[in-house]
Amino acid sequence: MNLADTLVYADIGQLHQLASACGITCNIHSKHELVQGLHNRLTSSGFCQGLHDQLTWEEKRFLLPLLFEKRKEYSREALLSRARKAFKEEIRHGEHEKLLDRVLDGGWLFRIRKSYAFVYTMPDDLRRKWREIFVKEVCEAAYGNYTRPNAYRDDTYAMAHDVQQLIKYVQTNHVPLSKEGVMYRKQQQKLMEFMAVREELIDGKEWRFGYGRRFRDYPDRLALIYDFAYHQQWLQEREEALMLTEAGAKQALTLEQEQEKSAERLMAYWLLSYKKAIPAIESLWMLLACVCDEDWREEASLIRALRNWVRPFYYDIEEEVIRRRLLSMMVHLGVLRRGIHMPDVPVYSLTKWGKSLLNKTQNRK
Repeated sequence: MNLADTLVYADIGQLHQLASACGITCNIHSKHELVQGLHNRLTSSGFCQGLHDQLTWEEKRFLLPLLFEKRKEYSREALLSRARKAFKEEIRHGEHEKLLDRVLDGGWLFRIRKSYAFVYTMPDDLRRKWREIFVKEVCEAAYGNYTRPNAYRDDTYAMAHDVQQLIKYVQTNHVPLSKEGVMYRKQQQKLMEFMAVREELIDGKEWRFGYGRRFRDYPDRLALIYDFAYHQQWLQEREEALMLTEAGAKQALTLEQEQEKSAERLMAYWLLSYKKAIPAIESLWMLLACVCDEDWREEASLIRALRNWVRPFYYDIEEEVIRRRLLSMMVHLGVLRRGIHMPDVPVYSLTKWGKSLLNKTQNRK
């Protein structure tokens, strides 16, 4: 529903509170006047920008996922759970409830009574308006280059290609496993020779967990490829070796024309695998994609602009979460291109496939 329809069905107590907070003078006993006055105020660009400028970072982190996801209705319990995740530090008693109340008081969410309970919703037109304001905020904070860098990489479908390379490698080679069920380094090195992107093998010195089943055992990109293939039940880890399943043998025959479908499934699996470590990842990737659409954005400025939008994850500080877990993986997945502006300045922009995926995900024309 758009704002006009939402106001008609919204809880009258919230409408009276909003009218008072917004300084609207009207006959509060006339719902028509109340709805009309609130609609005019809440759709005013100046009012929206002023409300945005007063937001705390906890409020921004809480609201960001609501702006990008397709879900239309929420229970109070679901919103309170999200409110807790918006705080970087341990919250004191009741802080998440106060955060939700402030959002309701500001007119971001509306409470609607249905036959079974109250539900909370954000009007579609307000969602689009606030999304534009949030994207604009990050765009203004992240320096954009308007010229294409001398060199850049576009990995569109490269990861989907390498999923097939892993499957074919297991199909045509004996791949022994350690007692922990991990490919030996020699096998990993041989596999890398067939990959479109080759990574340095991990040395065991770095803390690694939280980003997938075998993240602790393999480099970032390979770990996602391996976990995806295992999740699809194309691989099976026997005591003596890594083997293909019957489904894996069928997958080995997949044609290149199906790479786009595989790339979309990889994207969905990445979001699933990283969600525990980065709860807002489904909205953060779309925010990044919107910011990197059209312009090339410098890595350093993107990190500065986004560091308050993410939370650290154990030893991964905010900068590492943005650089390695978001930007780098979005390049591997083919959503972003990575280039170098002289002298040695990494920059990013949205790929053609990334733009198509963004539009498809947001259901935009």
